[in-house]
Amino acid sequence: MYSLDSFTNVPLIISAVTGVILFVLLIIIKSRNTAKLSFIFYAVLLVLTVGIIYTVSTSHTIYLAITVLAAEILLLPYLIILALGIPRKREKKINQKVTEAEKSAAAAPDTVALEHYEKILSVNKDFTITAANMFSDENSMDKFLDYFNRKLTATAQADGCVILLADEFDNILAVRSMSGSFPPPYKLPDDLPHKPVRVETNFRYAQFPLSDNIFGDVASGSEPVLISDSAKDPRIYQNGPEDFLLCGSYIFVPIKINEEVIGIASLSRNPGKDKFTAQDLEEAEIITDAASTALKPLFSFLEYSEHRELTKEGDIAAKFQKELLPEKLPIVGNVSLGCWSLTAENVCGDYYDVIFSRKDRVAYVMADIAGKGMNSFMVMVMVRAMLRLLVNTPQTAGTILNWANRGICSENSNIDHFASIALINYNPLNGDTQIATCGINPIVLYSAKTNTISKISDENEPLGVEKETIYKDINIKLLSGDILVTCTDGLLESLNEFGIQYSLTSLMKIVEVNHQLSGRDIANRVKDDIKKYCSNTQQYDDQSLMVIKIQG
Repeated sequence: MYSLDSFTNVPLIISAVTGVILFVLLIIIKSRNTAKLSFIFYAVLLVLTVGIIYTVSTSHTIYLAITVLAAEILLLPYLIILALGIPRKREKKINQKVTEAEKSAAAAPDTVALEHYEKILSVNKDFTITAANMFSDENSMDKFLDYFNRKLTATAQADGCVILLADEFDNILAVRSMSGSFPPPYKLPDDLPHKPVRVETNFRYAQFPLSDNIFGDVASGSEPVLISDSAKDPRIYQNGPEDFLLCGSYIFVPIKINEEVIGIASLSRNPGKDKFTAQDLEEAEIITDAASTALKPLFSFLEYSEHRELTKEGDIAAKFQKELLPEKLPIVGNVSLGCWSLTAENVCGDYYDVIFSRKDRVAYVMADIAGKGMNSFMVMVMVRAMLRLLVNTPQTAGTILNWANRGICSENSNIDHFASIALINYNPLNGDTQIATCGINPIVLYSAKTNTISKISDENEPLGVEKETIYKDINIKLLSGDILVTCTDGLLESLNEFGIQYSLTSLMKIVEVNHQLSGRDIANRVKDDIKKYCSNTQQYDDQSLMVIKIQG
C-alpha cells in the first residue's frame, strides 16, 4: 500500500477544501432555486470530497483511486442518458412548459384593466336605466340632459357644465342644459352689459355655428379637447376683466351616435383651482360615451312617439277633412265641373268648395293650408268659415281675400296659419268672372276662341303672412268652351321615381289635349296621368284639382 508524503498532501488538502466549498455552493443554489442541477452532481462531489479527506487522513492512495472510481460510476449512467436522449422530444417538452406558462400568464386578470372595464359597464348601465325610466316622462330629453350634466359635473369635479345639441337643419349648436359657473369662452356681444344674469341669459339662449368658435370647432373636429390654461390658448376668448368672466381650464367632448357628432359636452374650472388633467378628460369621455349610448334609444323613442301622435292626429284630421269637402258637386246650368283631392298621410292641407251665394255669383274655392294634422285642420276650418261668410257680401274676390287675411293675421295662436287660396267668383248669367289668388295656387285658362292655354294668376304672399297685404282682382269673361283649372302645389310637385316633379306644363298639356271633354272627364284624365307619372313613388303632400268648363 502506497503512502503519501507531505508535498503530495498539499494539493489533496486544497482539493478537499474546494470540494467542501463547492458542496456548500450547490446547497445554496438548491435552496435559492437559482438553477436546476441534477442530484448526481451532489453525490459525485460528496464522494470525491469524503474520499480525498479520508485519503489524507490515512495516507493511503488506494482510497483516492477507489473514490475516483466511485465518482465515475455515479456519473456514467447519467452521461449515457444525456448522450442517448432525443433532443426534439426534450425541446418539445420545454416548449410545452413555456406555452403553459404563457397561457397561465394570459389567463391571469389584469387588475387595473378589469377595474377600468367594470367602471365603464357600470356607468353605461346607469345611463341606460335612467334613460329608460324617463321614456314616458314629459320633457324626457331635457330631464335626461340635466341628469347627464349633473353626473358629468360631479365626476370631473367641475365648477360648471354646458351641454349643446346640434340642429341638423340649421347646422348650429344650441345650449340644452347649463349649470354652475361657466365663463363664456366665446366673444360676448359688444352691447351686452357685463352682469352675471345678462351674461348667463345670453349664453343659455346662444346658438353657435360649426366654425369660428370653440364649440363648433370641437364638433367639426370630432375629437375631445383639453384646455388646461385658457390664457395661453387663442381658441378661448377672454371677456374679462370681471371675475365671473375670467376663464380657467376647460374640457370639450363630442357627443356621438354612430360616429356622427350630435352635440358637445363641456366643463369648466375657475381660475385659481387645480387645472383639468388628462385623467379628468378620460373620466369625462367615459361619462359622455355612456350618455351617447343611452341617447340613441331615447331619440328613437321620441321620434316614434312623435310620429305616432302625428299619425293619430292626422287620422282624425283626415276624417274631418273629408267632411268639409262637398259630398256632391252642385249643378250650375252651363258649367261642367270636375274636382278631386288625394290626401297624403298626416298632412290634411287641401280643401275645395263650391258656394252658391246668389243667382249672379257662384264661388269656387281651392285652398292649401300650411302645416300638418290638427294644426292645419284648425286653420282650414277658420278659412272655410270666413270665406263662406264673405262671399255672400257684394265685395270683389280680391276684397274678400283681403278681409279674410286680416282676420287670420289677427289670430294670436302659436301655430302657423298660412294658406294659399284661389277664389273664382263666376256669374252664370253673363259669364263675368272675377279671380283673386293668394300664395301659389295657380289658375290656368284655356280659351276656346284662340285654342290657347295660359296661366293667368300671379304668385304672391299667402294668407296670414302680413296684415296689410292687398290682393288684386283679375276680371275675365268666360265663353262657351272656355276652361278654368286650379290646383294645389302638391299636384304640381308630385314626384316620379327619378325625383322629377310633374309640373304645371304637364297639367296644361293634358287639359289642352282633352279640352273637348267635360270638366269631370278632364279632371279624371289628369288624375290618370299623374298616377301613371308617379307610379308607386310615395307622395308627401295633398293633391287637389278643380276643372271648370263652360258648355253653353
